[in-house]
Amino acid sequence: MKNILILLFVILSFSAEARLVQIIHTNDLHSHFPSYLNNTGGYARAMTKIKELRNAANDKGIEVLQLDAGDWGDGTSFYLADNGADSIRALALLGTEITTIGNHDHILGGKVLSEQIKRANVFTKFVAANIVTTPEMELDEVLTSHVDLEKTGIKIRVIGLTTSDNFFEYSIRPGEITSPVTVGEKEAKAAKDAGKELVIALTHIGLWQDKELARNSSSIDLIVGGHSHTKLSQVEWVTNKLGKRVPIVQAWAHGLGVGSLLLDISDNGQMKVVEYQLHEIASPITPDPEMEAFIAASAQRRNNLFSTPWDEVIGHTHTPIRGYRNGMPGWGKSCWGRHVASAIRKASGASVGINVSGFLGIGKAPGPVTFGDIVDNMPHIRKHGDQGWEIATIFMSGWRLRILMAWATRRGYSVDFSGFGYFAENEVIDPKATYRIAFPAEMAVAIKGSLPEYRHYLRGLKFTGLYYWPVMSEYIKTNSPISCP
Repeated sequence: MKNILILLFVILSFSAEARLVQIIHTNDLHSHFPSYLNNTGGYARAMTKIKELRNAANDKGIEVLQLDAGDWGDGTSFYLADNGADSIRALALLGTEITTIGNHDHILGGKVLSEQIKRANVFTKFVAANIVTTPEMELDEVLTSHVDLEKTGIKIRVIGLTTSDNFFEYSIRPGEITSPVTVGEKEAKAAKDAGKELVIALTHIGLWQDKELARNSSSIDLIVGGHSHTKLSQVEWVTNKLGKRVPIVQAWAHGLGVGSLLLDISDNGQMKVVEYQLHEIASPITPDPEMEAFIAASAQRRNNLFSTPWDEVIGHTHTPIRGYRNGMPGWGKSCWGRHVASAIRKASGASVGINVSGFLGIGKAPGPVTFGDIVDNMPHIRKHGDQGWEIATIFMSGWRLRILMAWATRRGYSVDFSGFGYFAENEVIDPKATYRIAFPAEMAVAIKGSLPEYRHYLRGLKFTGLYYWPVMSEYIKTNSPISCP
């Protein structure tokens, strides 16, 4: 009797006036094509779950809208395959209809982003209302502020918004990224004025700013977010400035989660969240064979970029290779991080080397280290063809170095320092001396492009012509096995 009553309630809830739409969403995939070593995450298992969700919705006559909230690009070595186009093709293969642009998607510049999208040539639409482009980028050909569509007769507008954090803005210069909160409200009002019944903000601004967006909005009905890699197992509700509750969802990162949101839009435009679930992607979910075949082909395209065999063992480590864990950066100082700092210090002839743990990619347990492990552990490039990030050096006085080290520790930035003997922290720094500091050149590019008030810290800036992958490979060969006292 109880089950019959529940079934009757569900039938009555979905009356003839009810119009249902299923939102399937991902975010911060970062080209993590393969699963983690514990069989969690990855595109192939995520694709199996997405197909399952789509089929279940289709069987009930419910239309599906599949969204991605950005950062599908830079993050692993697969972003190198076919100049980044494979990352977009994989996104489309998952079934993504609309995606926004994350800071890791425009990291190589607006022109490169437009070239990648054109090269991939997929059905997926790209939206970002608060990116102000220049003609040289040619982004206007592939990027729009929003997409209008209908599902189950519901008039929908999806508005793209990306982070305006000025540290990430440098790669879009001479363009600009404006406030997502201000632009989001303006775009949402225009959508309502145009008669849209469901206005979705597809954002890459992080959960904290998603809440700020909702609080300052009068017209956004739903926020599908990314950027903070938040594992939201339940809908987050925020009251907007008209007293209406706005739902926010986010689906973790790296294919570790796929979100599924069932909405009921009544004929008078009222939205109801019928059901939400964050599906964790792990064994025993079977990897999708079509995606597995794509990943294998992409791996071959990536491997062909290098003269060194991808799986060639170049040394051993007794300490774990620090990297992402469960979709989050491996923040914190580490033995591995100090070795990275030591490698760039020694290669550049600097006094001190700096490694920021948040820049590290895929980690690994102690054991053999392959050339591919080195690339995936620091998979970032400034332009295609580079051998990793370039190493830069600057000159810094001892008293400023001490301030930097104290500030980085206090702010929790997990910066590893190497100098003099082994650890700079263990040495007495002469405040009157001048030290040469080695660090990722991308930090200098970002400071010069977006943080001009800090340019005075770049005294004597030199781009060394040395790059991370060959530097780390040589260091491991010379110092294997890698260990710490």
